[in-house]
Amino acid sequence: MPDCSFEHTIRFSEFRTPEGAVVALPLVTVTLVQPTGTRYDLSLVFDTGASFTTLRKDLYPLLGVRSWDSGAPIQSDTAGGKVTGYRYDGATLELLGRSMTCPVILMDLPAHPFYSGLLGRAQMFDGFGFGFWESTRELYVTLTP
Repeated sequence: MPDCSFEHTIRFSEFRTPEGAVVALPLVTVTLVQPTGTRYDLSLVFDTGASFTTLRKDLYPLLGVRSWDSGAPIQSDTAGGKVTGYRYDGATLELLGRSMTCPVILMDLPAHPFYSGLLGRAQMFDGFGFGFWESTRELYVTLTP
């Protein structure tokens, strides 16, 4: 029987839209580590519906590639329909001190002042256990699932 206790609680981040509505999002800070050792902290939306971690296309220099669309093309279903992104394998991402090597998709996402993309499941979710409580706007994480 798995232990369903959690060591970390991440409160949702709240912000106000230009229309005045309050939106709460489960944002996590993920560190992208380049092969040179340079580290970049990125705020990403924790997204259980995203197969892959997806970043805005303008962040391509962080992956050390020559252009945002030089990777392997991939089709993705989104709320707005099918879109093309470009896959890059072997990115090193850290979450809560745990390092994972995983694929990253660069996609033409709208700029947002609070986050740079989506934290998706592929390889990133393997080393964690997650719980989600919408009414309290909290994400729970264990490093020992």
